[in-house]
Amino acid sequence: PALEDYRYVGSNPDNYVYFGCSENCTEDNLYRVIGVIPTQSTMDGEYENRVKLIKASSWEGASVEAGSTYTKSKKGYRWNTSASNAWESSSLKDYLNGEYYNLLGEYQNYISPTKWYLGAPTYSGYTNYTTDEFYTLERSSVKGKSGGSSSCIENIGLLYPSDYGYSIDGGMNGEVWKEQVLYNNKGSYSYNAWLYQLEGKYYEWTMTPEAIYSDSYGVNAWNLTPGGYINNATVSDTEHIFGVRPTFYLKSDIQYQSGNGSIENPYRIFL
Repeated sequence: PALEDYRYVGSNPDNYVYFGCSENCTEDNLYRVIGVIPTQSTMDGEYENRVKLIKASSWEGASVEAGSTYTKSKKGYRWNTSASNAWESSSLKDYLNGEYYNLLGEYQNYISPTKWYLGAPTYSGYTNYTTDEFYTLERSSVKGKSGGSSSCIENIGLLYPSDYGYSIDGGMNGEVWKEQVLYNNKGSYSYNAWLYQLEGKYYEWTMTPEAIYSDSYGVNAWNLTPGGYINNATVSDTEHIFGVRPTFYLKSDIQYQSGNGSIENPYRIFL
């Protein structure tokens, strides 16, 4: 049978989860459910339906850089501290799977190693891609400008461009927006997508590299902009210090404990 994703859509669905705490949970422990998505834990492994979580606010660890004009706190991350858009050798990948992951302690046991897709859409198409086209290109064999792999196994990643697109509520049109150009509809769609709500519409990195473009500033990766669309930015430019929200998949045997998913009463889970 065909694989099928199930995703939360709309401006503010009840998809909040506490993660990394059992008691005395704080705002920093708030995560949100992107959806239930068929996922592999090895390159050629069996698909399992797993819950995909994203941190509800930006993560700023000891490795965070100051001086940003693109985040609320004036701090954030470059995609890479070197001029390469190969995700598997990027500094941001290392921070997420090193520093951030190590902070989780026993809650590392809740997270499944996952196959992350590194297919690269091209900059020349950013005003023409539909969400479905982003999804297909992310899972393609087209590599980023710097080469590297088309997929990798890691515990922690970031959202994909398609994750943002699929979080948009199609309203009376149902799912027709999946086949409409995301850029052309940014004005009406951005306020109907909960993944757009990061800290007052600041810039945010995705983990997806760009395939062909480079200039005097270097190679690019895709990001979510305050204008509500997906665009490119130079990975190593110190001008491009953006927000990041760690993203990961839960193991398939994680169980529901309590809560209704609202921000006042987030889901609680246990292993």
